[in-house]
Amino acid sequence: MIDEKKVLIVCTHNAVRSQMSEAVINRDMEGWRAVSAGSDPRSPNPLVLELLDAEGYDVRGMRSKHIDEVLDDSVDMVIFVCGEADSCVHLNVPVPRVRFPLPDPVALADNDDDRRRGLEDLLHRIRSELPGILR
Repeated sequence: MIDEKKVLIVCTHNAVRSQMSEAVINRDMEGWRAVSAGSDPRSPNPLVLELLDAEGYDVRGMRSKHIDEVLDDSVDMVIFVCGEADSCVHLNVPVPRVRFPLPDPVALADNDDDRRRGLEDLLHRIRSELPGILR
């Protein structure tokens, strides 16, 4: 078994970007295990769960979590995926922190079709850019 490093993905609501990043890392990035959380968690967005499920990701049990629930000494890296999280969340762990600000298509779009297209684009971006961050 490969020694895994643990990455904490932080986004204020832990409903879209961090959930998607967690799913991608846990399925597609060998040597890493992800957990996502937020400072003001909400439920995962149903469109996110729908897309991830359609793409073959395991969405059973996915839920939003507060940072205090998951933060511990086993975290090797923290990635902030929304612009606000790194300024409003103060973490007392001496690990590398990376800003990877991603747009929130759910908040930016006016209708579900546009949200779905935006989420598909976001998933593609996460899949293509996260491996470079987790070297």
